[in-house]
Amino acid sequence: MSRSRKSRGCAEAYRSTPHKQPRRLTPRLAKKTISGWKLADLVFVRIALGLLITAFVIPADVGAAPAQSRGAAGDEGILAIGTASLNEGNLSAARRQALTDALRKGVEADLLRRLDGKIVAGRISRFVEELVPAARNEIANYNILGEEEGESVYRVLVRLRTNEQTLETILEEKGFLEEEGPPIGVLFMVSRRTAGHEVPVYWWGDPESHRGLLLPVELSLQRAFEDIGFASVSRVSEVPEGEGSERLRSVDLDVEDAVLWGRLCSADVVIIGSCVQGDGMVSISLRALDVASGSVMAEQGAQSSLDPELEGPEQLHEGIQRAAKDVSGQLGQRIRDAFLRIETEPERLTLSLEGIGSFTQLQAFSRFVQGGVPGVESVTQTRFKGDTVTFSIGYREGPDRFLDSLLNQPEPPFPMTAHKNESGEIVVSPL
Repeated sequence: MSRSRKSRGCAEAYRSTPHKQPRRLTPRLAKKTISGWKLADLVFVRIALGLLITAFVIPADVGAAPAQSRGAAGDEGILAIGTASLNEGNLSAARRQALTDALRKGVEADLLRRLDGKIVAGRISRFVEELVPAARNEIANYNILGEEEGESVYRVLVRLRTNEQTLETILEEKGFLEEEGPPIGVLFMVSRRTAGHEVPVYWWGDPESHRGLLLPVELSLQRAFEDIGFASVSRVSEVPEGEGSERLRSVDLDVEDAVLWGRLCSADVVIIGSCVQGDGMVSISLRALDVASGSVMAEQGAQSSLDPELEGPEQLHEGIQRAAKDVSGQLGQRIRDAFLRIETEPERLTLSLEGIGSFTQLQAFSRFVQGGVPGVESVTQTRFKGDTVTFSIGYREGPDRFLDSLLNQPEPPFPMTAHKNESGEIVVSPL
């Protein structure tokens, strides 16, 4: 019996043809075939069957998939198991879904292996929604080590490897590489009060008596921010004497005074705000200030319901901890984004303040825009004509976002209206 042996190239071409699938010989046919062959033929058949069983045809609709390795897996790479439901016995669709799931899990595991836990903890949503999909395109190769069909699920085991250099670039672009140098130092100036009680509790009113003592909200915020890579700075115990010292003791600090506290404590960022307890809820409202520029970096708030199964101080502390953890992740990422921002000139917005009644009103508005609207980097007066003053505003997020932020600040210097005219200029008028 003579047989022609296909070349390796032909075999590879055969396995890569989408409509060709490996077929299993029935026991009856297998027995008839083996009985007529010699031992050498049997060995060849076993080798060929082994190659056909381990080969896998990549479905055409998996997408632009990386090259699949058909050789030995080796010791390197990431192992991952993907699963998919067998809907109405659709084996082909389940296999595709299981493979996609395995590659996603493998990329996620590879990223978690590379990154510091504190970096990921502060930006879990961005990790899942932005980084993992971007890194999915950087799979260099993978090979399928095993497949299993269950009663209702299909499972695929893969080993994959990613492109080291391009993945490093993505990590840098997405802001997931560890920052060089010391961590960002944060000073917390957050008061606490109970709804219905006018007297808040805060440390900077009497730093000496609060030396070494932390309110529950401050302790929870410190731990939450330290868990995501920030550092808490030590507080000073004395308030500078002289003009303006009373303002530094006020519970409602303005941006300028809070930044001064930051400089006194050698902080990079000052986080000011309040924690209010009432009606079974804990609410935390925070603003992050850049000490170097004296500007507002970001604002963030969070709420947490008190656990009815707990009582007393334990109930309150647990609610504060959950709210602090929630707000720290979002605010921490916005602080990092501000520090990692590429140093380019911001967009210049033109703002005209019409109907100014006094110089005091003008000064109050200028200080409000500079220190009270998040994202404003500079405010420059460019023209004064009659009762109208024109400003040039350094802002990166466009006029619509600026308008929305301007009109929704809790403490404007006076009631006002604002709109954008046909030329794109922002016009503000006192009411």
